[in-house]
Parts: sequence; C-alpha cells; structure tokens
Amino acid sequence: MAITVIAASLVILVPIVSLYRQDLRGVLSAARTGGIGGRGGRLESGLVVTQVALAVMIASGAALLARSVANIYAVQPGVRVDGVAVVDVVFDGTLDRASREKTLAELERALRELPGVTSVGAGQQLPLRGGGYRAGLRIDERPEIQNAATEYRIVTPGYLESLGFALRRGRAISGDDRPEAERVVVINEVFARRYFPGVDPIGRSIGIDVDQGRSRIVGVVADAAEKRLTDAAEPVRYVALAQMPWIDDAQSIVLRTAPGVAETSLLEPVRRTIARVAPAVAVQQTTTMRRVLDTSVGPARQVVSLLSLLAGLALILGAVGVYGVMTHFATRRRRDWAIRVAIGLPGSRVIAHVLGHGAMLVSAGIVAGIVGAAMLTRLLSSFLFDVSALDPIAFAAAGAALFGVGVAAAFVPALRAGMADPLEALREQ
Repeated sequence: MAITVIAASLVILVPIVSLYRQDLRGVLSAARTGGIGGRGGRLESGLVVTQVALAVMIASGAALLARSVANIYAVQPGVRVDGVAVVDVVFDGTLDRASREKTLAELERALRELPGVTSVGAGQQLPLRGGGYRAGLRIDERPEIQNAATEYRIVTPGYLESLGFALRRGRAISGDDRPEAERVVVINEVFARRYFPGVDPIGRSIGIDVDQGRSRIVGVVADAAEKRLTDAAEPVRYVALAQMPWIDDAQSIVLRTAPGVAETSLLEPVRRTIARVAPAVAVQQTTTMRRVLDTSVGPARQVVSLLSLLAGLALILGAVGVYGVMTHFATRRRRDWAIRVAIGLPGSRVIAHVLGHGAMLVSAGIVAGIVGAAMLTRLLSSFLFDVSALDPIAFAAAGAALFGVGVAAAFVPALRAGMADPLEALREQ
C-alpha cells in the first residue's frame, strides 16, 4: 500500500514539476511545429525501455522455472500417478496388533467393493513422500557387508499392484504370506544390483535387524522415487504386513480406479465407507497420487506459478507502456505527418516510421533485460533441474514474447497515424 501511494504521488508530481518549469513560449512553439521536446521524449523512451527490460527479466525467470518443472515432470516416478486415490488413516492408539490388522482388512474389503475400484492396498509409507523406516541388513552370502541399512516398507498384498509397480522377476506380496508361512520380502532393482551383483536374488535369504528375523526374496520390482523425483533411487525392501510383529498407527490406503473413472470422484465415498465400517479410524486426509507428485516437485512448481503470474502482468504493463508512448509520439507529430502526406508521402511510410520507433524501444529494452536476467537468474539455481541458469532458449522465448507484445502495441497508434486524414489533422492544429 505504501509503495502504491508513493508511485501514485510520483506520477502526479513529475508532470506538475515539469509543467511548472517549462517555458510557455517554447511549449507554444513546439505545439505549432508538432515537435516533441528532447528531454520529454528521452524520459518517455527511457521509461518504456526500463519497463520492457524488467518484464524480460521476470519472463526469463518464469521461462527457466517452467523448463525446469517440465524436466522434473518428465522423470518417471516408477509408480502410477494417474487413476490412484489415496486416503491416510490413523488407528486408535489403544488397539492391539490383531485388532488393527483385522480392521485394516475389513476396510480394504469394503473399499474394494466401491464402484470403479479395481484394487486396494495399504502401507505405512507412500513413494514420493520420503521418510519411512530404515533397518540393518544381513546377507549370509555377503559377510563383507557391514553396517548396511536400507529403506523398508510394510505393505498389504494389494499395495504394489495398486500403485502400479512393475514386477521384474518373481512375484509380489500375496494373501498367502501369512504369519505362519515363511517370511518373504520383495526388493527393488537398486537393491538387487547393489547387494546381488551379477546373480539372481530370487530365493536368497536376507536378515533384518529389527527383530533378528530372516526373509526369503520372492520378487524384484522396478525402482520408484521414494522422496523427490530428482533424487537417485535407493535400495528398498517390501515386507508383508501380516508377517510383521507390529502395525503402525498411521496407514496410507491406495485405491486404483478402472479406466475412465476419475480418482477424485472416489474421495468422498471412501470417507463415508470408512466412517461406516470403522468409526474408530480417523481419516487424516484424502488425496490422489497426482497431488502427491505435485507436492513432491516442491518449491519450483510454486515459484513458477508466481513468476508466471508476474510475467503475465509484466507483459500487459509493457504493452500498455509501449502503446501509451507510441500514441503520444504519433499524436505530437500528427501535424508534421499530415503536411507530408498532403504533399505525397504514402501513409505506409508513416506507419513504418512509428512502428520502427516502437520496435527500436522494445529491442533496446529486450537487450537490457536479457543482460539483467543473465546476472540475476543465478539466484534461481537452487530451483532449477537439468537446465542452465543462462539457458538461451528461456531468454529467447522471453525476448520473443516481449517483442511480439511490444510491436503489436505499437502497431495500433502507427496504423492510426498512417490512416489519419491530413485536412482534418491540419484543421485541429
């Protein structure tokens, strides 16, 4: 508000001071000849150049971030992000392990019966959210491995299927993996490459330091982004919830929808179903994997939205500035052009002159803006991914956008000046 008041005051005071200091005889003389004062013309031109330069700087930053966000979204997350609804629930802390497992099974069964749902699973952690558990690792065939620890996820049988994990070898967690059966584990490809290089890990036994138990590897799934899309994949183990001695209070239930069914349409039915089947279970939030992905992209996506809005406003203000100055420029010289047109100067020459003057101002602003952007866009380096802070494509796009908008804004007063009736213009003078 303070800046707005100061800016408005300057807009009012500058022309008042200029009028107060002007020589009236010079003003009348300029009006008779249709000329434009040198200082006034330079000031107006300088303001337009500055305005265009600032717009180019903002647009360059927005273009850089837009390219960066596009590069992030181009990274494959390793899981399905479309057609997957997510509901985060919290169990009553007083429930024992058996009650939690039973309640979770009843919820999965009820949610699976909802129209449009093809599979349901649950786990204590989702990809792209980070966090989760880490546990020590023991491999009999690799005694040289010391103090190794990897991420591990406790999941129900439908978890990997619902999230669309690609099964590379073996099988996924199934309903047959009960407490009384042999303990099993599914690993990702990074785990297989790091701890079983050159050999098939299926059937191998590994130990987990959480409860000193051992599990047999039954499957290998594709890598998934556990934290951010730009992070390198980490070794992860997926273990059957039914074979673990505890179940977390918080669980994330994922529901995969049939083709043509919007996952957002399931969020409210899911809430109602949980309230009906398990009133003691609190729904922390309902969301979708697409929103989870958007959140994981993080600050870059939020900043690009802000800068894009500011760049759009800058384009509008730049166009208004160019239009205003070129209108003033054309109006002040209207009598001169009327005389020249009357003695045979083609109107197209007038249009070309006004348009050329506007293009010159816009070009000067673009050059100044690109130089300024080259110095300031380095501040955005921490938000950029797979794109340089001096990316020529981003600068060229910003410059082209401002040039097109600026020339288009100058074309209107240029066309008006070229098509003006000389007799009418001379009569007005």
